[in-house]
Amino acid sequence: MLPKNLSSSYQQYKNDTDTVASWLATTAKRFGFVSETKSKSAKKRGKAKKAENGSHDSPQPPKPTPQGRPTYTIAIRDFTVLAEFIASKDQPPIQVPPRFASLLDRAITTRQWFADAISPHLPEDGKNQESEDRHAFFLGVLKQVRDILKPRMPKGYTPKTKQPKSMKDMLNMFENLDLEETSEAFENAPDVVTAPLDTVPAEANYKAEQLQGIEEDFLAFQLLLADLVKLRSEINRTWHGYKQGLFELVPTSIMTNTAIDLARAMEEDLKEVFSKHGGTEDMLPMFYAGQCIQAGTRESYRERPGDEINYKMYDVAESIFWVPYLFLASFCDVIEPNHLPEYKTGYFGTYDPKSDRSRKTKREKVQEDKVLLLSILPEFYLLCIAADQAPAEDELTRGLRIMFKTKKVPLWLAFATQIFLDIHHILRYQVDYCFKKLADTSDLVLNSIKANFEFHKDLRIDNWPNSNDEAVQAFVADIKTWVQDDPHRKAAIALKRKFPPQPFWLFRHHPWYCGLWKYYIQIQYQEIGITFVGAWGSVMYCGHLYNAVRFGEKMLRGNWKDMDLMFMIQNFNNFFVGNPPHNPEDYLKRFCLAIGYSAASLSAKNKRKKRFQLEASKRGPLGLKEQAPVAKMFKDRYCEKNARTDLTVQDVEKILEKGNWEEEEEEEGVLYSLSKDSDARFKNKRKSRHIRQDEKPHPTRILMSLRHTLQVEMMELSFDYLLLHRFCWRLLRSIRDQCRDRLIQIYGPSYLETESQLPYIVGYIFMAATKEKQIADFLKPKNTDEVTSELLSEAAFVLEGMIEAGASGIVCRILEKEYGLAFAVEEE
Repeated sequence: MLPKNLSSSYQQYKNDTDTVASWLATTAKRFGFVSETKSKSAKKRGKAKKAENGSHDSPQPPKPTPQGRPTYTIAIRDFTVLAEFIASKDQPPIQVPPRFASLLDRAITTRQWFADAISPHLPEDGKNQESEDRHAFFLGVLKQVRDILKPRMPKGYTPKTKQPKSMKDMLNMFENLDLEETSEAFENAPDVVTAPLDTVPAEANYKAEQLQGIEEDFLAFQLLLADLVKLRSEINRTWHGYKQGLFELVPTSIMTNTAIDLARAMEEDLKEVFSKHGGTEDMLPMFYAGQCIQAGTRESYRERPGDEINYKMYDVAESIFWVPYLFLASFCDVIEPNHLPEYKTGYFGTYDPKSDRSRKTKREKVQEDKVLLLSILPEFYLLCIAADQAPAEDELTRGLRIMFKTKKVPLWLAFATQIFLDIHHILRYQVDYCFKKLADTSDLVLNSIKANFEFHKDLRIDNWPNSNDEAVQAFVADIKTWVQDDPHRKAAIALKRKFPPQPFWLFRHHPWYCGLWKYYIQIQYQEIGITFVGAWGSVMYCGHLYNAVRFGEKMLRGNWKDMDLMFMIQNFNNFFVGNPPHNPEDYLKRFCLAIGYSAASLSAKNKRKKRFQLEASKRGPLGLKEQAPVAKMFKDRYCEKNARTDLTVQDVEKILEKGNWEEEEEEEGVLYSLSKDSDARFKNKRKSRHIRQDEKPHPTRILMSLRHTLQVEMMELSFDYLLLHRFCWRLLRSIRDQCRDRLIQIYGPSYLETESQLPYIVGYIFMAATKEKQIADFLKPKNTDEVTSELLSEAAFVLEGMIEAGASGIVCRILEKEYGLAFAVEEE
């Protein structure tokens, strides 16, 4: 199901008519309207009171809603009665709000467009004629209401909605409707009374009578098609952005797959309606046939023998996903039990991705799509039937898996297949680059994990048991199995296919599948990295040291780029429990909090001015947190088998909440830059600008927010915590060597018992700069009362050398060079 806080065009249309009904009913009631039925009922109750000791003959009230208010259905025939009553009030006159007028115009325009373009070409029989008559009656009533209320509309108001000439026009009608309210000055004028659209009485809800029949069902189908066209446009825009380098592969792929999830959800929401006509797989041919009739031709007409479609109808066929629908249906015809369909390369023709599609004729375009699809469908069949289900499965593969079993082609699957074709049309020969990005990411991650195992071959800690290493090795095995070993081709060879695919054929031809697998690797690698650095403490305590010598004591001339970026990604609070400290006493205090001691006991210690045993905090040591919160929402979906495949209401809310992005456009509307602001006030500003409180956004709105939010989260998702850990550990070793003599002089030779305690050096350096002689039991006591910042200076010297050697941005360089993520960290 579509999340309840999103609205399809059909649902928006129903909401429009319900809003019209509600405003008419509530406004009329507010100004004294009493229906004829209620009036007669009141008289009967008055007579019956005496005879029946107060019993009532009136009908039982409607069932209360969950909010406690009953819902009344306003009959279509009553719309004009209510409108006439409202229009008759002139002491003072009732002002019609512009937004009501706009919604009424949109409802009329939608039904008029359907009546002109679709309705005449539906199957004709007695039952369908009755449905058409009801549709025409409702359209007439809505027009009458508009005419009746016209004198009460604001001066100068003209309908903003033009009659659509195409599906694109109708999409713009739902997207760009101007819903401004009456000005405050006009509302306060003494000679009119306003009836706000949002005024809802506490005691009741109102909705419009729901029409039934083929007209209404195909109106829903047409609006679903319109929604899919809108989704397609946004997806294509995203892949153009990917091609230009604006969007990374992961957000582009997740946005694409989520769009298909939403398309499926919108179709499933209307399943009961469509099933009366055989489902969308039967309604699409009926709809297309009607379009052919309207154009004065037939679906079966062919200009040449062997033509796949009627090329007079190419533009319509292309816009309603007719071409992929035909090829999917034809592939279903060759599916047989215990048989693997396959085609020899070149059997249907040759696909040249370096050719210019814009110069091709309609016939050449369809032929190209045929070659593309019929060469890849056998590979999808092999993947679905012969290979294990992959965890990071995309919606196209999932839909084809169902189609191969049922031999039915629902509309959403034809849509998903069209998206597959569109991506090839946009990227052309660059399609193969998506697999290269996946392969490069898998190599980077596997090499870093391998280096980490080698680094810790003889270095262990209790906080990182062997079972954790086993979990990491299982993750490595998954990457090798699914990404590097090409199980799809192995299955083809094992089943003795006559024409096995080329290596990594499916990955090389399925870009958004590559993107989902790239996400699979990166989201789990982030979890491994965060858990690992939390166990060892190296990054956390090096962050404390860097803050002290760079921002507190001003001992560094340069900056540690990797740690600056880490502060930006993780937020200072994850390091310091609040703002960064700026003096030695606070350095030590925040270090103790990070180690895991209670803030309350530290505060008590300062008040009593004497040493005593610090108490451990119930929350334990501070740890860095997994970032990219919106990306994390999809973790179960793409990292676990048989996980849920739809968005929830909470998911939508989080996407909108986290969608703190700015989008800039060139004159032609091509995106060229994005920026992120962490200020909560900025987020609220964006939120209020995009989403009205009283309107549910269309799915495309959430997809735009998702795309941009995931894009700005890619920096967080791609950061190599294991690499930074290894560098921090080497840095701590260098600081230990540089400060060895002074540390032994102050704390004695046994200040460190094992190398796993290396992060404690930071605590010793801080304590040396304060009057404290001992903190709890984890640090050795001082042998002297000396207070010195010499150790801070020595640590700064080591850090300065590292910066001058050009080693301060090793993680940043990988982000820029390998992942293509350019960024800038602004200093306070």
